[in-house]
Amino acid sequence: MKKVVLEILLAIAIIWASTSTFLYLQLKNNPRVVAVTTGVNSSLSQESVQLSELEKITFLRQYLDRYFTYDSNNFWQSQTSLTFLMAPELRASRIDEVRRLREKIQQKNLTQKSDLLSLASQGNNRFSAVISLQLNEDQNKSILITTLSLELGSTERTLENPWGLLVRKMDFVKSSTDAIAFNSHLKIKPKVPLSITLPCAIENIESSSETTLKTKITTLNVSEIQLSTASSLKEPVQMKALCKDKEFSFDVVSANENPDLFVAFPISAGVERKKEIPTANQPGKPRKKDIYEKTIENVLGIKVDN
Repeated sequence: MKKVVLEILLAIAIIWASTSTFLYLQLKNNPRVVAVTTGVNSSLSQESVQLSELEKITFLRQYLDRYFTYDSNNFWQSQTSLTFLMAPELRASRIDEVRRLREKIQQKNLTQKSDLLSLASQGNNRFSAVISLQLNEDQNKSILITTLSLELGSTERTLENPWGLLVRKMDFVKSSTDAIAFNSHLKIKPKVPLSITLPCAIENIESSSETTLKTKITTLNVSEIQLSTASSLKEPVQMKALCKDKEFSFDVVSANENPDLFVAFPISAGVERKKEIPTANQPGKPRKKDIYEKTIENVLGIKVDN
């Protein structure tokens, strides 16, 4: 009886294996199934690439802010904790430098603040950054514009380093007290997000091609715009960000090399916003819908009246 049961189970196993193999081959040779799978993988791959690039930008922005912003009281603690985000060779060099400067800085009444003006990719995990440093020492104030280059590497994610990224190299290119002329001609690379900050609360964004560039906005007293595109732009996209009293115009073009990753717009880049005053005889043009109203219409399918 036991032998018969084993023979039946063996026969069932053979039939199941043969059927599974047959169905697998049928699915594999079915172009419709292959096309659907490829599309899903492609979509996930694009999203994964964009998230990875956005994580690098976020890491560099926070790293540079922590590196250049400190005062006499927190210099030692803030700078030594930051070395967890450096590769071993750079970490050892920075710890020696901080140890050498520690006593001198603690004896002063010194505060240093930094503003990231721009961040661009140089390819192969290399980046260039321009930073404005504001130094206050015993009521003496000075501003320094610093340009530097950085190279990133990867590592394990830990509590000290949740990004899984390290700064492998960091070199100061030049420093100057002269202001840098602002360039409103921005370069974007497909699948690599571009972040823009404006010194005001955005009320609306106008674009010459609303379907080409994806736009995300976070806005408080300072607004941030995140632009992204899945493919190269066929022509420049003219954009205008409108605040209550100011408007900022800029254009975005495709660039496979050295694209912009972050740009901070100064208040001087804006112009006074022109407002139409409706009269009894001329009621004025219908108000354009802002980006928030457009989002409500697209996501919820609710038409917002002017």
